[in-house]
Formats: sequence, C-alpha cells, structure tokens
Amino acid sequence: MATREGTLAPIMLSFHRCANANTYHHWSLPFTATRCTNRTSPRTRTSSHKEGRRGRDMAAAVDAQSNRATLPSKPKQVLLTNDDGPESPFFYPFAEGLRNTLDWNTYVCIPDSNWSYVSKSLKPPKTKFQVQRKAQDEARVPISPASCVNLGLYQLCRDCDLVISGPNIGHNLGRAAILSSGTVGAALEGCIHGKKAIAISFPFKGYNSWTNEDIDAAVKVALDVTQKLWNDWNEGQHPPGSVFYNVNVPLWSCKEGEVERLETEIDQTVGYTSLYKIEKDSNEVSWSPTGERVFDMPNAIEGGDVAAVRDGHVSITKLAPTFQSMKNA
Repeated sequence: MATREGTLAPIMLSFHRCANANTYHHWSLPFTATRCTNRTSPRTRTSSHKEGRRGRDMAAAVDAQSNRATLPSKPKQVLLTNDDGPESPFFYPFAEGLRNTLDWNTYVCIPDSNWSYVSKSLKPPKTKFQVQRKAQDEARVPISPASCVNLGLYQLCRDCDLVISGPNIGHNLGRAAILSSGTVGAALEGCIHGKKAIAISFPFKGYNSWTNEDIDAAVKVALDVTQKLWNDWNEGQHPPGSVFYNVNVPLWSCKEGEVERLETEIDQTVGYTSLYKIEKDSNEVSWSPTGERVFDMPNAIEGGDVAAVRDGHVSITKLAPTFQSMKNA
C-alpha cells in the first residue's frame, strides 16, 4: 500500500499478535524467546519431579537441535510480489538482493499496475488475461497482490515455500493500515495456504525524499531480517501457515549505522480519517486522504509498531491470520 507520509496516516486490523507484553522485545534472540503462554509452578517440588522436569527439558532441547539441523539453509523457492506494481523504486533492488546477496531462487509475480489499499482482495478478473513474461522468473498480471500469490503458488512456482510481499512504498503500521494494505494482504494469502510469509514496508518521512543510499541501506537491513526470520521460523511452536510477519524498515535511519530491530504489537489507536473529497461545484469525487502523519500522532502506544518506527527502529510484528470471535462479549 503506497502512502504519502506527509498527507496520510493510515492504520487498521484485528489480527492479533501472540504476546502478553506492552513493551518492546529486542530482537537479539529468536522470536521464540518470548512465549505466548504463562506458566505457574508449585512453590515446592520433590527431587523426582525436578529430575523428571530436567529430563524432559533435555529431551526437548535435543529435539529442537535435531529439528534445526534438518531445516533447509535457504528456501526452495521464494514467491515475491508487491502492491505498488513494477514502478516501485524499492522492488527490484530488493529482488536483486534476494537473488544475488542471499542466493535465493526467487520468482516474481506482481500486478502490472498499482493495487494499493486493496487488502486481501481476490476480485475475479472480468475477462481472460495474458501472463506477461518479462523473464523466465518474472510475470506481470492485471490482478491483485493476493491474487498474484494464489496464481504463483498453484500455477507459476509450485515449489515455493516462502512468500514475500513488498517492499511497500511507505509504512504499514497500526491496525487501519495493516487491514487496508495490499502488501500485507498478499502475505496473508500465502500464510493461509500454509506458506511462510513476510510483508515488508519502507516507511519514509516525505514522499520521494529518499536517496539511492537510503534504499540500498534499507534493502540491506530488510534482507538481514528476512534471512533471520527464515533461520528462526521453526524454532518455536508456530508451524508455517499459523503465523506471518509484518516488517517495517524506516528509510531515514538505516544508513546511520546498526538500526535496532524490535518485536512490536499492532498499535490499535491510530488511523486515517477521510479518504475522499467531493467537489462542491461538479459533485465529482477525488481520492484525497487527510489526517495527521502517522509518526506525528501523540497517542501512539509505547511498545507498538508506530512508536518503534517513529523512533527510527525496525518494527517486526508476528501476526496470526485470523479474526477472533468475540464469545461472551
């Protein structure tokens, strides 16, 4: 979802993140260092209980080590898409990084034009269409980002075991933007079809204010985060298809040195206001987003994704691909 940070403050989504804290978790350890459950234990235990517990812990550690040893060092094939289309200044530098820096087999399937703000739309095309083959490993099609993922998974690159969407032009932070985003929607489509999936966005402080050096630095950070997510994916209790990640890499802070990576919550409090304007004389309606810049909103919660990027940090949010029923509400 391309955004102009100076005029629009998008944000929305009721996917829940699996965590109990209201503060940041620093990403110096695998994500599974923060568990999603609370444990209570008796104040006293017998020696046999302790030995049994110790034995179970050792067995679990051995199993975890065995599982890590069997994980592939890199994906069989990455399916890469976006919602900004082929004109994005961030997309091909990142695609090149996946192929050349990480040496990952990457297949590109992207919309042939901009599909921002379409969420996980799978609207069927009105007529048959041709796949534009730009290269052996690149296709452009006149359908939504989520539809690109579905077409890719089942027709174009069936060996795919990792879906990456982005980098988006602008942020995808907070509930409103996340629910609206075609970038996040494409990653969600991959997740519900049992694939590991990551949505990546490059927030900025002024549209077209970035330099080539900003892009190169942000791509480097995004590749590093992507590599670590792949390495850590099966460390915990979440198999592919049960979670996906929303990553925001601020363009303005990456070239200043090592940028801090934080595991964050979705900020539920900030969002856009009006998106349209009606001309009084002609009664014509135009796209005219209004609202405070998301990074200037005073009520951004600490520990949330908006506040993290506002302060120049990389935000990494683990999401569950579900709307939860409100029982007994």
